[in-house]
Amino acid sequence: MSMRELLRRMTLIARMSIRTDPLRSLGALAEPLGGVFQMLLGLWVKLLVDGVMRHDEARAVTGAVCIAASMLLYFGTGLLGNLARVALAERVGFAFDRQIAEMTARIPSLEPFERADYADELQILRQNRALLGGSLNSLLYTFTTALRALTAVVMLTAVDPRLLLLLAAAVPAVIGARLRYRWDKAAEDASASHGRLARHLIGLATTVSGAAELRTYRLESEVRARLRAANTAWRRPVVAAERKKSVTTALVNATFAAALTGVIGWLLVGVAHHNGSPGTIAMAVVVAGDLQQVVVGTVNRMGDLANVLRSAGRFLWLRDRAAEIAADFTGTVPPPETLEHGITFENVTFRYPGASRDSLRNVSLHIPAGSILALVGENGAGKSTIVGLLAGLHRPTSGRILIDGIDLRELDILDWRAAMSAAFQDFAKLEFSAQHAVGVGHLPHVDTPGAVHTALLEAQAADVETALPQGLATQLGSTWEDGVDLSGGQWQKLALGRAMMRRSPLLLVFDEPTASLDAPTEHALFSQYAATARTAAAQGAITILVTHRFSTVRAADHIAVLADGALTEYGSHEELIDATGEYAQLYEMQARGYR
Repeated sequence: MSMRELLRRMTLIARMSIRTDPLRSLGALAEPLGGVFQMLLGLWVKLLVDGVMRHDEARAVTGAVCIAASMLLYFGTGLLGNLARVALAERVGFAFDRQIAEMTARIPSLEPFERADYADELQILRQNRALLGGSLNSLLYTFTTALRALTAVVMLTAVDPRLLLLLAAAVPAVIGARLRYRWDKAAEDASASHGRLARHLIGLATTVSGAAELRTYRLESEVRARLRAANTAWRRPVVAAERKKSVTTALVNATFAAALTGVIGWLLVGVAHHNGSPGTIAMAVVVAGDLQQVVVGTVNRMGDLANVLRSAGRFLWLRDRAAEIAADFTGTVPPPETLEHGITFENVTFRYPGASRDSLRNVSLHIPAGSILALVGENGAGKSTIVGLLAGLHRPTSGRILIDGIDLRELDILDWRAAMSAAFQDFAKLEFSAQHAVGVGHLPHVDTPGAVHTALLEAQAADVETALPQGLATQLGSTWEDGVDLSGGQWQKLALGRAMMRRSPLLLVFDEPTASLDAPTEHALFSQYAATARTAAAQGAITILVTHRFSTVRAADHIAVLADGALTEYGSHEELIDATGEYAQLYEMQARGYR
């Protein structure tokens, strides 16, 4: 680690703590600094013992008073610092959690959520939340412990230089600290993916989403076995590291004990030959005990600080990664108020992070302003990828997407998203009140029942509102007090209602939003959406439909057929039927199923 990076991480720790709670950050100084008073006990014990042995009452009283004062200051500052440290650690931990959540939520792209390395870093940060919470205290302790060690060295040098031989016992401790750091890091890296798997399996076993399949397929034992294996694989590297650290600590302590025995024996021989005072022996015993704590403590604290700095480094890596992604979303051009030309894909290619093949390959198509486009193709053909690119959730690997001739990269991404609306294939089940679960589709009207009611009517979801025991005020989600659960189709209708909250968007996307609905309901929905889209055509609004049901596709002005990431056909329903290509075959195949 470079000095610049070290200072960067230490600055992060100090700023986060002081910004979170300046008063408690100052109070946290008291506990580690109190250790300096403890280190002075050896000096005061020497003063007391020498005063008693030489019948020097003033020296003995001074030593006793200083011992009492040092102990009082030690325990007082320890109590004050401990109270500040405990409260500060919790607050700083929450502050880091909040920043991680905010930083992640503000990333304009979905890319990091599809990367294993990003997920692993998040997992390790969650595991080490306590480290970040106590980061300032660890930094202060390391500094103060080093100060105590320096104080001890000065005292030992002044009393008897032979006592400095005890410092040789610190060499194994330093070596052990470096090994502990390496073992901890290796254990974190090796266990991260297994920890994520364990959390996923726990979610399967404890949430309603997986309950039906677990019981239907009798997977309880299988999930338990996999969870046991994942937990074992998760904790095995950590346990192995702890075992190595325990052996190392025992060796360090044994080395120090041997060194202490030798030095004290040497001093006793000197006192026996009148070369030294009993006070020196008393001081050596007291200071040596403290010195062992200081030496081992300094090394251990440096190891703890190394762990803290490593976690701070992971936080900074996440922040840098978020900034790097955000740097690709720096457009400032406002989107047009109306579309006059339309949306154009120019040789667009896209590959997901870590994928071995492109999801889209050199796709070029034009969606005229005021039109309805249907995207058709088998699963994995690239339909949802096009939707994600249009919403700015990903950037093309190559090629351009033009909005009325303006590259989408140049548009302000937040303003562009505010000008569009969408119902996604993987919709969210927002366990709010029904009013808010729909109303968040347009925050200015989140508390306006009339707007939500209108949106539900346009989404053909008014029946969901009437079925709720308290109407729009009903709490959704059976795990909440007085909450109710919904069927898959009802949840989907609420998601459709969210999409209809924004009035007259420039781009309205429906990405397989009716998978939980029957064919007649879907047809009725899209027929209404088509009518609404044509009403909005005056401002050039574009509607995109993604569906597997070809009876719905006929309502579109244009149909794009995708296969293996490439655009294979483009035209109206009649044109594609006359072409007798892939679309005509798929349409006929599905039509036979309804005859």
